[in-house]
Amino acid sequence: MKKVLEYPTLNRKQFPNIVVVGATASGKTTVAYQLARLIGFGVLDLDDWIEKKQGRRIEDIFAQEGEDSFRQMETEALEAIGGILNHIIIPGAGAVEREQNMDLMRRLGPTIWLATPMSEVVYRLLQRPEELEKRPMLIGAKDISDRQQRQAYLEERLSQMEQRRVDRYRQADYAMTISFATAGTCAQFIKNLLLSTEVPDNA
Repeated sequence: MKKVLEYPTLNRKQFPNIVVVGATASGKTTVAYQLARLIGFGVLDLDDWIEKKQGRRIEDIFAQEGEDSFRQMETEALEAIGGILNHIIIPGAGAVEREQNMDLMRRLGPTIWLATPMSEVVYRLLQRPEELEKRPMLIGAKDISDRQQRQAYLEERLSQMEQRRVDRYRQADYAMTISFATAGTCAQFIKNLLLSTEVPDNA
């Protein structure tokens, strides 16, 4: 007999969608898909949405039009998906830099900050340098062959980005800090957190 997955029942008024924010390479996408499987939601990756809309890769948009133009595309994308329901939404790491984007994300649903330690992010990027191709803000590390110099470059760039963004991340409704945990474990923790903070309909 085929096993039927049983999803916990979330209060859909309280959680019409869930928005996962966090630093680049923090594991947002992997955790989002694991969480979606646990609670029966779809997944919408904002970068993927923009790429399909524009017919170009994110790195090409950055190269051709620059960061400011891309940030405007993020805002337009968040406005366009305003009617979506029952999805885990994954904005790019820098989307929080615009206050307008923060407001749009809050309208979509509660936000969760995946607060992955920088040391773990650097480790992931050093272990998988091909990931740099998809991250325009860190692409300069790709041309550094010396591992120590590449690590120093990543630490400096990530620190600069964190300084610009961390106050916005802290505005999230929930924060999850699990160092070196698997995506599945992190997703399970988030699911339990959401269920434990539900407000009954008759409250």
